[in-house]
Amino acid sequence: MDWSIIRSQFKQTWLTTLMSLILFSGVTYFLIWAEGNAIQSNLMLDELVSGAETIDVFVGDEAARYEGRVVHIIGPLQILEPISEPDYNIHVQAVKLRKRVQMYQWIEETTETENFLTERAEESQKTYWYHKEWKDYVVESSLFYIRPGHHNPTSMPLFSETQIAENVKIGWMYLGLDVKRKVNDYYEIWSDTRPERNDIKLHSGFYYHGNSPLEHEIGDLRVHFSYAGRVNDIYTAVGVVERGTLQPYSPASFPAADPISLFRKGSYTLKQLYDLEKRDANTHTWKYRLLGFVQVFASAMTLHPDWLSIFLQCKWISSSFKRCTRLWVNLVLSFSYTLLVISLPWLVHKPSFGALVLGGAVLPLLHYSTVLSGRAGGEGDTRHDRYEDR
Repeated sequence: MDWSIIRSQFKQTWLTTLMSLILFSGVTYFLIWAEGNAIQSNLMLDELVSGAETIDVFVGDEAARYEGRVVHIIGPLQILEPISEPDYNIHVQAVKLRKRVQMYQWIEETTETENFLTERAEESQKTYWYHKEWKDYVVESSLFYIRPGHHNPTSMPLFSETQIAENVKIGWMYLGLDVKRKVNDYYEIWSDTRPERNDIKLHSGFYYHGNSPLEHEIGDLRVHFSYAGRVNDIYTAVGVVERGTLQPYSPASFPAADPISLFRKGSYTLKQLYDLEKRDANTHTWKYRLLGFVQVFASAMTLHPDWLSIFLQCKWISSSFKRCTRLWVNLVLSFSYTLLVISLPWLVHKPSFGALVLGGAVLPLLHYSTVLSGRAGGEGDTRHDRYEDR
């Protein structure tokens, strides 16, 4: 490869090249960060589950015996005090009570139409239209294109919030706040018990702050409730015992990491719970990997096409790869680069898996190389593509 060509190309396209390199650096850091988090989460989960012991929390009160130890418990939830919203006459025996507040407001919509019969500067025309909707947040009517007659309140008098029951137990074991936060199996409340306040109207499970629950005005409020973690629902938990309360565990290998605990609805053995957590973690990691691949491909497409032409002049690249479109070439290179970056942290943590991923990164390049085809990429091929239009 002639380095003078590379220097000349960089002088001509230095700005776009630097921008592409910055994008590549960012997505490389993102992929390494995601894999590092996945490895750390796996190690923390392994340490938590391997050190846990299954205990029966319904035979005596043995909190002092298990103090400081990691335990695995199963049983129905006990809610010692219900969560209440007195203004709405709501009382539930649950871990969480969520209040969702919405306000009736003006909403601006925009449509853009093309008019090919007018001058070029007026080819597109925007049309603004307005309607009313329930929204969880304040819509800034001061930013509307047509403000007269479309005024929204500047703030909401009530806010959405989630209450968490203070005293929740499984057997004799109390649950800590961080453990209770993991409860997210919400059920809607469709109550027919009317509130005592006259300014709050109940209709179809919604509580309305306004003149009428059927004829809404701008600024009216609509409140709806849902709850999670019903009393007597069976849950499985893993955590460390601290003064009779189940709290998240801080792994000795990662003292600076956030403590970890497991809490799921249903009855699971340690092995079943471990497999479920592992599956969810792997699904989450693959979402990051897919996002990283898309970012790598987008970064490759922003690179000047002449750089691709220079790369394809390498002798080890087969003529079949040179005949591919720019889109396909970038797709193959992005795939290999993404797997290469993913493999690096795993080569240190788990060499067998890292080597497998690294092999997946090399395989497409081998397929399009002269190593397998047995002929030099430039022999008998006088075609030199430039990828401006592909």
